[in-house]
Amino acid sequence: MYVNVVSKEEREEFMNLWDQIANERKYQVTPLTENSEAFILKDKSNLSVGTIEFVPCDANIIEINDLVDISNETRILQNLQYSYQVRKMGVKREFASKTILLELLKLAAMHAKKNQVRFYTIYLEPRHYEKLTEKFKFRIELIGEEVMLGKRKMVAALIDVEDAIENTQGYPLYIKSIAYLVKGTKKVKALFS
Repeated sequence: MYVNVVSKEEREEFMNLWDQIANERKYQVTPLTENSEAFILKDKSNLSVGTIEFVPCDANIIEINDLVDISNETRILQNLQYSYQVRKMGVKREFASKTILLELLKLAAMHAKKNQVRFYTIYLEPRHYEKLTEKFKFRIELIGEEVMLGKRKMVAALIDVEDAIENTQGYPLYIKSIAYLVKGTKKVKALFS
């Protein structure tokens, strides 16, 4: 379950939660971007456990140095209106689990479907990148060198949404079902009702 951050109170709750997560994980703390779509992830008892922010790519952000450098990514530059940067994605340590990760992926999948997203860019810790690509077989591509953000080493990655949902061979069922959710297949809708 999640809450779309709209009101001033929700923005404050989001930033308080992100501040906790960022401090736990030694991530950089930056304010919410004005035109972003932000979400608070809730657990079954309605406790706020995680955050994610989707920032639309546009020509104005190409020069901002704390975002993934997209200035050489022709795929994104040719699809700016269908490209987003994922920021402030995190979960409080005590709630980190495969289930919560899948909830974040499902939320991103629904965001992609609603906004016809073609590409996501994101900074990930190298171990999270490895877990996504090796354990979950998720299709994600490195697009830059390792950098220091805050006190953490991070890698810039690109998710080609169309490729990720069309080429599901090798995905575990729980990842395939998220891809099928974006495709809208009837077979898998029962898994998410």
